[in-house]
Amino acid sequence: MDKKELRAKLVAELREMDEKIKAENRSYTDDENKIFSDKTNEVRKLSEEIAQEEREALLNGFSTELPKPQAEEKANVPDDVANFRSYLMGEKRDLSVGSGGGALAPEKFVAEIIKDVEDDSPLYNAVRKFPLSSVASLGAPYESADASDADWTAEVPSSEITADSTLAYAKRELSPNALAKLIKVSDKLIKASAIPVEQLIKNKLTEKITSAFENGIISGTGNGQPLGVFVANEHGVTTDRDVATENATISADDIIKTKMKLKAAYRRNAKWVMSTAVLTACLLLKDKNDQYLWRPGLTASEPDTLLGVPVIESAYAPTAVDTAGTYVAVIGDFSYYWWAYYNGIEVQNLYELFSLKNQKGFKALAYADGAPVLPDAFARLQIKA
Repeated sequence: MDKKELRAKLVAELREMDEKIKAENRSYTDDENKIFSDKTNEVRKLSEEIAQEEREALLNGFSTELPKPQAEEKANVPDDVANFRSYLMGEKRDLSVGSGGGALAPEKFVAEIIKDVEDDSPLYNAVRKFPLSSVASLGAPYESADASDADWTAEVPSSEITADSTLAYAKRELSPNALAKLIKVSDKLIKASAIPVEQLIKNKLTEKITSAFENGIISGTGNGQPLGVFVANEHGVTTDRDVATENATISADDIIKTKMKLKAAYRRNAKWVMSTAVLTACLLLKDKNDQYLWRPGLTASEPDTLLGVPVIESAYAPTAVDTAGTYVAVIGDFSYYWWAYYNGIEVQNLYELFSLKNQKGFKALAYADGAPVLPDAFARLQIKA
């Protein structure tokens, strides 16, 4: 039994226990409380392990077959990749760009980083992306005020038809901000590894870039970084998109009201974003027809759903489930979260800076920015203050 099947089995046992006690119209005993708590913790642990294993499987997919020694593989790679590999290993080559002594990764290397970021982060993959040819801003027009409804009128009106005065458009600018990461690798690892060293570096950069992108989409402040969907902001998801819980904990009605806060057109492509802790608190919630809101995905390609809407679990989403005034979940059509990025990732080999510690440094630099461009495409659940 794999971990997803085991998690589904534990959830079924929790639900059976809960239904039995409710049917007997009594409270949990101390022993039952302990059993319930232990199984809930196991479900949460399994959910976190499943997410981590899926992440690692994507990052380490190349290791499913025995790596070729670098000398054998070198003949099978394009010259630009081979040259870049030699550069990463410290060979002093004329690959400098400008006066800074840096080096640009070959196009294949850059494309693999971007692709792995998209595959590894379902949330980043869901947003709409705009590559820019230079580090310039992207104007995102949005409707700042809706027009009033049309008026019924006579065939020949007695007075002129009044022009609408409420419809207004404004522009949000996405200005890619610098995103940098420096990693250090020992000389021994670089020289002794049977795996091409650029793959090791690519995977580590992918992991860190993914984390920064996802964190920005969720909780970025918008000040020198992306604007997150969990951040109330007049230029992003505004407070009138908030749904407060009826009590101090999350109920089925709260989840239903949050989903229905979206218009039908946005619900069709919607996704929930929440932490594993918040999702765990939703496991036993039922609708008016006595149907559970949460249904687990039993395969890697099948997502968990809440009210029929796919759930994206994120380590960067809020984890407090009973703290007054805090946000706990967001639902939305993330094609209305726009992400602008400069089409390139610069990788620089700092082969002398850390030489006294027998290490080489690798610095990655990217430029990106993002923000929700249509508040109505999102709804946010908040614990009642």
